Amino acid sequence: MTRGSAPLEKGAGPKTPGGIVSAQTEKNTRASAPLSAPARALAQARCQELGERLTPARLAAYAELLAAKRALPAYQLMARLEARQSRKLAPLTVYRHLDFLTRVGLAHRIESTQSYLPCDYPHYPHDSQYLLCSNCGQIDEVHSALLESMLDRIASTHGFKPAKTVVEMSGLCGKCASG
Repeated sequence: MTRGSAPLEKGAGPKTPGGIVSAQTEKNTRASAPLSAPARALAQARCQELGERLTPARLAAYAELLAAKRALPAYQLMARLEARQSRKLAPLTVYRHLDFLTRVGLAHRIESTQSYLPCDYPHYPHDSQYLLCSNCGQIDEVHSALLESMLDRIASTHGFKPAKTVVEMSGLCGKCASG
């Protein structure tokens, strides 16, 4: 019998490219935060569009970011992944997952807090602006074409070619400001 030609038992996990079920891949897939079918499909489509490979480990990191409902520093993400997978992870591995997720536009890095959150608008590439509540920690991703235009005009006036624009405004969210 050739490699990968044996039928899989019911409940057997995903196959590796060679057709063999990987216990580690199966464990990583089972041991991740719940991920809705639309979120999974969007992540897969985004990666396919960019010619990137969405591994089960990267998908697990994305699922944890989505499940957190708040920005997570890399080490908190690592702790959540380790708890779900019942194994230790190298910090470099988690940072590589986060670099991947930011590169393909599924997550953003909040520079001022050195934390990561899932992108609210992963359907298209964009620079975002963020409103950070210094009381409750809520972070809202917002877009302002006017602000982007103004920043582009300022850069152009100075002959500056920005590689990345980061706008983070800290203060109190509406709920904290009124309560």
